[in-house]
Amino acid sequence: MTIQGFIFDLDGVLTDTAEYHYRAWKRLADELGIPFTHEENEALRGIPRRESLLLLLKGRTYPEAVLSELMDRKNGYYLKFIRELSPRDVLPGARELLQEIRAAGLKT
Repeated sequence: MTIQGFIFDLDGVLTDTAEYHYRAWKRLADELGIPFTHEENEALRGIPRRESLLLLLKGRTYPEAVLSELMDRKNGYYLKFIRELSPRDVLPGARELLQEIRAAGLKT
């Protein structure tokens, strides 16, 4: 079997998006009147959105429909923030790797 292409995840692979996730969670927390720090955001790395939201809520309970809306709202903020990404945000070596993959005729 030969490699025919590559699929990349954006977060932490091609660029560091941790600050954008923080800004999105922080905006949501501010709207809810919940203190939220960079340190607390670090604890959310690699955790699914729902579990992250529950940690952010610090024991506050909401109906499932509200939790779903809050997760969607956070994701919308995040998507808006990552529109600010530019070529300067690409992690070291990522651009070169992509160029090598394309030069080899592989799909990305």
